[in-house]
Amino acid sequence: MLSSHSQVIEQSIDLLQGLSRAEYQQVCQPLFSASIGQHMRHIIDHFDSLKRGIASTTVDYNNRSRRSETETCLATAVRHLQEVKTWLLTLSHEQLSLALNVMPEVAVHQHQHQHQHGAQEVSQPLPVASTLARELMFCVSHAIHHYALVNIIRQLQGAQVDVNFGVAPATIAYQKSLQN
Repeated sequence: MLSSHSQVIEQSIDLLQGLSRAEYQQVCQPLFSASIGQHMRHIIDHFDSLKRGIASTTVDYNNRSRRSETETCLATAVRHLQEVKTWLLTLSHEQLSLALNVMPEVAVHQHQHQHQHGAQEVSQPLPVASTLARELMFCVSHAIHHYALVNIIRQLQGAQVDVNFGVAPATIAYQKSLQN
């Protein structure tokens, strides 16, 4: 399981090694509002949030490093992705059942409640019970979703992209089954 997760990370490392700095930082407006670098930083932030959450058993995916060097520097992004890949390969199967609480952020607008005395309180989300295995699946699925967007950005930049980049493993398996 963890080797398949690391293979997903390896896909992005392979893609990034063929990019120029300008391609990594380009925002293909008006179709996109984020660069490949911003997508990669976002992916890495989710894995980093999960890694940080293991110690406290609470994962907060909203605690991110927006506008970090990872968004603009290819070498930094590749180094961080390699760290994620190494971390995935060091996890044991026993660790996968670790119970975690995930702090959700699903409200589009802040919800405020009025108290009797006129004070307003912002409602706090309740943590959701999960496991390390489940959250790893989420992070990998989330990465593949962003890879699909990166794939389109690369095509807009005139590049050829691996046909499986940004495609869910189940879809790849299904497509292969049709060829047999």
